[in-house]
Amino acid sequence: MPPKDTVKFDLQMPFDKALDYFKGKGLKLTYDYKEMMHEAHNKAFTIAKVTRADLLNDMHESLAKAMKEGIGFSEWKKNIKPTLKQYGWYGKVDSVDPKTGEVKEIHVGSRRLKTIYETNIRMSYHNGKYKQAESFEDAVYIQYHSKLLPFSRNSHKKMHGKVMHKDHKFWEKNLPMCDWNCKCFVTWHTKEECEALGLPIITENIPDIAGADFAYDKRTWSYSGNRLTKMDLDKSMDELPTIVPKQKYEERTDEQLKREFFKSLGLGKSGGMFIDKIGDPLTINDELFKTGAGISKIKKMDRHLYLNEFSKVIKNPDEIYLETDNLFSYDEERMYKKHRILKKFFKYYKTKNGDKKALVAMFEYLKDKTQGITLYFIDREVNLNKKRIEKLIYKKN
Repeated sequence: MPPKDTVKFDLQMPFDKALDYFKGKGLKLTYDYKEMMHEAHNKAFTIAKVTRADLLNDMHESLAKAMKEGIGFSEWKKNIKPTLKQYGWYGKVDSVDPKTGEVKEIHVGSRRLKTIYETNIRMSYHNGKYKQAESFEDAVYIQYHSKLLPFSRNSHKKMHGKVMHKDHKFWEKNLPMCDWNCKCFVTWHTKEECEALGLPIITENIPDIAGADFAYDKRTWSYSGNRLTKMDLDKSMDELPTIVPKQKYEERTDEQLKREFFKSLGLGKSGGMFIDKIGDPLTINDELFKTGAGISKIKKMDRHLYLNEFSKVIKNPDEIYLETDNLFSYDEERMYKKHRILKKFFKYYKTKNGDKKALVAMFEYLKDKTQGITLYFIDREVNLNKKRIEKLIYKKN
């Protein structure tokens, strides 16, 4: 019989919290896993060699669904495979580093997908369980458990059964997961439970066992601190910059205005590719300033007077959202619904009168690029709130 004060965990609670934590992550595109290290993974979701945010978002959504519905790896793989094929990210893939143009052939199959699936779900569950355990004041001792499988690392096997106080230096870097494909876990115990079960408490220093990619303090994660939430514009009003039109732009031609805008983004005279805050390559050219009929709109609604601020929207946005826009298309036999993924950059200002104002840059995910399609203002607060309802994937700071 276990001691009467054995800590019993509500397994549903950490799962729900872990799911909430995972869904609240932003998105970050990385070509190499080492581009985003350690604690940064608590705030953003990434998959090495995925270089489009729409694909990364679909992967994020599918993993959140798997966590919520308890979908195992085989079913998850079956469900996500058509999506990956649609993006050309399955089997042998020529992956292009958007920053250098380097092309590397990779293989996307069961092994890579299983690593993606298990790493994200296990890390989310471990984080949720750890935060739940912190609420039990008397459970101050942590016991390390290895699965003792044939492929388990020897350093992890040697730690099996060892117990240390939760403040022991070892836990700064070595809470599970400790490495790729690590199946280890921990349990929490009271002092009385350790004594009743004959578990010796280790106080001396122990060598680190975590691999380089996992050697960080996972205890720094928190539900409120790491979850991505929208900016509170009411609280931020005093800090918002005041927006003022540049009247000197009034006399410039459309071509002069475009060239200055492209130059402010470090692009050539006709535009080019810009890497945004989440690592997403964007195509910025004349299409950003044309109507669907091909007519210049750069001076429509006086947006040209704020071109210097619109460049800041793209370079240093306050928030970025992904929006799914349902369009209806037709072929010879039927009408069908088509999904269009839009990416919206927001930067917030206040006017001289103290009103809220937002400048927005919109991009569309096409098959071969992410194309800039328009720049616009939101002057009314009611309209601003309506536009901030899609998936938040980035927030400044």
